[in-house]
Amino acid sequence: MTVTDGVIYACLFTIVLITFSLQSSIRRLEKKMKRMDLSLSLLLNRMELEVPSQLSDRVKQIALDPYRKLEAIKLYREETGIGLREAKEAIEEFIERNLL
Repeated sequence: MTVTDGVIYACLFTIVLITFSLQSSIRRLEKKMKRMDLSLSLLLNRMELEVPSQLSDRVKQIALDPYRKLEAIKLYREETGIGLREAKEAIEEFIERNLL
């Protein structure tokens, strides 16, 4: 093994360590965000406040048709520029609230 091979392996090892550290930090932040979201939801429910929907009327109309859920997600993403996960969660939450 040459000196450059050793340097390359050391760099790769460092990158792997940093990656694992970042993943761990991200998981902790995600858990913390979920707890905060739950706390906020509980507070809003306790105070009997409702957060107004950010969905446009067009998205709502499409989302109520179970066969057009993907179309509603796609349209909501186009309108707001948010990510797929957030759009999916917003549409599914709207559907759950309106099917009960």
